[in-house]
Amino acid sequence: MSFSPFLAWTVDRHLAGRSGYHVLADYLPECAQVTSARSDGVGMARLRARILRRFSFSRWCTGGSFDLERLVTQRIREGYSGPVHYLWCDRDLAFLAATSCGFPLVGTFHQCSDTLSEAIRWPQQLKRFSAIIIMSETQRAWFEARGVQVSHIHRILHGVDIDYFQPASAKASEHFTALAVGGTRRDFALLSQVANVMRDHTKVRFEVVGPHDKKAIFHGLPNVFYHDRLSDDELRAKYQQASCLLHLIEDSTANNVINESLACGTPVISQRMGGVPEYVNSDCALLCPPRDGASVVQAITQLVASSQQQQEMQLAARAHALTLDWRIVAEQTRQIHASLC
Repeated sequence: MSFSPFLAWTVDRHLAGRSGYHVLADYLPECAQVTSARSDGVGMARLRARILRRFSFSRWCTGGSFDLERLVTQRIREGYSGPVHYLWCDRDLAFLAATSCGFPLVGTFHQCSDTLSEAIRWPQQLKRFSAIIIMSETQRAWFEARGVQVSHIHRILHGVDIDYFQPASAKASEHFTALAVGGTRRDFALLSQVANVMRDHTKVRFEVVGPHDKKAIFHGLPNVFYHDRLSDDELRAKYQQASCLLHLIEDSTANNVINESLACGTPVISQRMGGVPEYVNSDCALLCPPRDGASVVQAITQLVASSQQQQEMQLAARAHALTLDWRIVAEQTRQIHASLC
């Protein structure tokens, strides 16, 4: 007897909209969905979550993670034995990997290798998984070193909603705007250094969309415009009007802001580190050596000087984003599910 897979995840308000990995579920209509709010709750519920977290597979579980597992376990007790796919396994999985239930367990892991070690308390339980989906080849060695079979590890890149993130009909041309988006593992010190070096370059301005507590880093830089709260539509407009996405990081696996920028026809300047090289090609991105501010300044200057290169890279950006369409990601995921049913 075959069962349609079901997808499980906790719903995080910070991952709402069209940017989170949960969007994959929209493209897998055959899959049932089990969700719970990502919260510890209050009072006794919060205390319960703190106690359970001492023993869970992921140290990052919340009370919502344990509620999610209760719902998943209920389905299994009712007779379900098909694939169970945790979309954010490194933050949500609690105790299922320690059980001997006869169902295929699939987990997508998003974190870099160093934070995987921080998040996962019981790595020996990874051998229980029927399939592990990674966001970047930079994660593979970490899983192999913990005894996961090579055949159980599948790299599927993060997708992008190419119907929502689209190029504007025209870009504003008054300034060359380098746009930086996000907060997780971003190198704000390097970004500030680059902006400071280019503060007298009258054609170049920097727009940063990031956490409120990072705003002070750019204090006194007249060429930096900082935004800490934007709606999905406002962010899309920033991508569409930017001259480039300036993506400076400490490390990464998936790079959904890169995907969104490319889908809006905006090329990328970043570093050759983490998963970045897997999400771009030389036609749509300029990659610099890690932590090399001078190379980043040179890349921006190069792009500012050539309107032809800008136009060519804009077309290449959109073309490359089409290869990261969620429909393609969904089909790759569907094939893994089908192999386990």
